[in-house]
Amino acid sequence: MKDNRKKVIMYTTLGIIALGIVALTITYAYWRLTREQTKHNEISTGCFNIEFTGENDITLDKAYPMKPEELENFLSSATPYHFTIENTCDDLATATINLESLNSGVEKQLNDEYIDAILYEIDYHNNLNSVKQLIASIYNDENKVLEDSLHAYKLYNFTLQKGEAKSFNLQLYMDSNTPMETANMNASWKGKITLSAEYKEEKFANLGGKKVPVIETGDGLYEVKHDDLEELGSEWNKTEYRYAGANPNNYVEFNNEIWRIIGLVNVKVGNSVEQRLKIVRTDGVKEQKTFGNYAWDRPSGYTNNWTTSKLKDMLNGIYYESSTGECYTGNSGRTASENTCDFNVGTELPKGLDDTTREMIDKEVIWNIGGSSTVNGVTVKMFYERERGTSTGNDNTYPNEWSSETDVGEKYNGIGLIYPSDYGYATNGGSIGRETCFAQYLYNWDNKSGNYKSECGGTDWLKPTSGYLWTQSPNSSYSGSAFYVDSSGSVNSYDVYNAFGVWAVGYLKSSVKITSNPNPEQDYGTVDNPFVLSM
Repeated sequence: MKDNRKKVIMYTTLGIIALGIVALTITYAYWRLTREQTKHNEISTGCFNIEFTGENDITLDKAYPMKPEELENFLSSATPYHFTIENTCDDLATATINLESLNSGVEKQLNDEYIDAILYEIDYHNNLNSVKQLIASIYNDENKVLEDSLHAYKLYNFTLQKGEAKSFNLQLYMDSNTPMETANMNASWKGKITLSAEYKEEKFANLGGKKVPVIETGDGLYEVKHDDLEELGSEWNKTEYRYAGANPNNYVEFNNEIWRIIGLVNVKVGNSVEQRLKIVRTDGVKEQKTFGNYAWDRPSGYTNNWTTSKLKDMLNGIYYESSTGECYTGNSGRTASENTCDFNVGTELPKGLDDTTREMIDKEVIWNIGGSSTVNGVTVKMFYERERGTSTGNDNTYPNEWSSETDVGEKYNGIGLIYPSDYGYATNGGSIGRETCFAQYLYNWDNKSGNYKSECGGTDWLKPTSGYLWTQSPNSSYSGSAFYVDSSGSVNSYDVYNAFGVWAVGYLKSSVKITSNPNPEQDYGTVDNPFVLSM
């Protein structure tokens, strides 16, 4: 780690001037608002590039405290203040954008609380900070960039990889609650945008021999720590790496198809705990055939014991062997019926695993199949714990692990489903952040009013685009129910005889490596330039 952190400081001026018309009595007031860029911006290091639009780029005439119903039209028609920030250093940069208020130098100073700011990131059309009224709750005074500023308001904190650039639009306007009174007439407000940045050595993870950057925001590979899971024993106190975001570059060529890497996760292999690459065959990748909808178990005599489930039999039987046989299919959310599925030469279904692919699957991995008695009040971390716990069926008579030793009579044991925690750890949290999503119950991730639907589930690549998706975890309070993820972003449980979507999951042997890219000039891990595996 480098000892000397480099700091970048930038500022640009924005001014808001309030003008009024006074008659015998105050019957109406309006404001003229201008925002100007200064000619000179100070940057203390040459490897952090900042570009601005031209001077005096925003001028709003006859501006006034807008009512909520007027705001939408204003935001769509007004010219925003635009700037681009690029990290030209070799290290990861963590940056903070502040809006700092200054003494306007006139007799009447318009209070900060009457100013609202909206910051957008151009590439994603995201409103990064909602509407931030400049009030005490978002003071950031301990991180002031300008010594003479009255207050510093933190608008956004983000990271930039080497060579990465982000473009932003900023819009300022007067809050609708600004009193139309004499004290606010002919008043002025002045402020500056400031940017401060610190550089730190970029962190990497070793994924199958491939050096992949570990990030803190955006789409990509994240570090996940489980150091606080003491009840699981010290053997689990390791760091995992998981891909998160709406569409991270985690595509991998597997079985002559495009699969995706969930991450490098902890698994039991015999009596030891090791880390394995975990991959999944999702829907919606180019024009690949989808599995369709299958029951977790048969409609009659069903249980949520994964070791005896019909879906387990299908995945590790006719799909694993690329053959034809029994399966239970149906319309999404409806009771399934017994059918024959052809994973060999069938025209409707994808082809099963080939010989090379089967060699890459680690059949010695012990799968955790513990469950949760409820979905209400259960966070990602709690699901992770319960998946590795001892609670299974409603009488806890089912095994809580699945391996070639416990699954007597089965030749193959290597294909399963995602866990609820896999889904949970695959969000980047959007504008509210991963930690906010991790603190919220997965059941509530479809809560639109709480922003979880758009920010938690909406930035999660493991969320199905339609219908429901089975997970491998049982509802331990009811022997006929298992958990699923629905397209709204929520995790819930339902009867196992119903047909939901299925995504095949497998762990790769430690001898499987990610080789060099077939197109090294392109970004690796994309759908058009996926990771390539070799033994």
